[in-house]
Amino acid sequence: MIDSFIFEYKTEQYIVILTLYNEKERKPNQHAKAKVEFVKDNNTEHSIKGFIDFYEVYFDDFKEFCDFFGVENRNMGRDLFVDFANIFSEFIPEEKIIKKSDRIQKIIGSRAEGNNPKAVYCYEVRRNGKKADGTLKKRSIANSNKAEMLRPELYETFRNDTNLSFYFSTEKADCKSDLEIKRAFAKR
Repeated sequence: MIDSFIFEYKTEQYIVILTLYNEKERKPNQHAKAKVEFVKDNNTEHSIKGFIDFYEVYFDDFKEFCDFFGVENRNMGRDLFVDFANIFSEFIPEEKIIKKSDRIQKIIGSRAEGNNPKAVYCYEVRRNGKKADGTLKKRSIANSNKAEMLRPELYETFRNDTNLSFYFSTEKADCKSDLEIKRAFAKR
């Protein structure tokens, strides 16, 4: 559901994070295929979000787009998003990139759930309980993506039991090793 790759535009490098829309999520238009976030490689706190369809990349704010990518105002008359999409399409990998650096995994994982991007320290795995009708609640796809990126070995251990969710903190001191999390889970 989520992937990333490096994109270069005007001599700057960006980490691109693609995320598919889930069934319940409202799309900006009927042709939207995925959300896209461009993260400055030299400043991962600075990013811009948009969406893509099969032909183009869209952003909400033209001025923000120009500021983020360093496009001069005199170019604002032409269809920059189409030009940008043509350049961008050359960088989209044909296959999912499985092996990612620890740095890229952490960046993706921090954005996977859409909640606090600083919550990257896994401290627990818990059961989600049951719904009112008695069926088991399931882990979100976003939580799976985050755990798979940030804690791949721990994720592999629990991946098949979708009634389990992974819990993350913003505090490094809260972080537990895989063994600590497994032992605590076994005690419950």
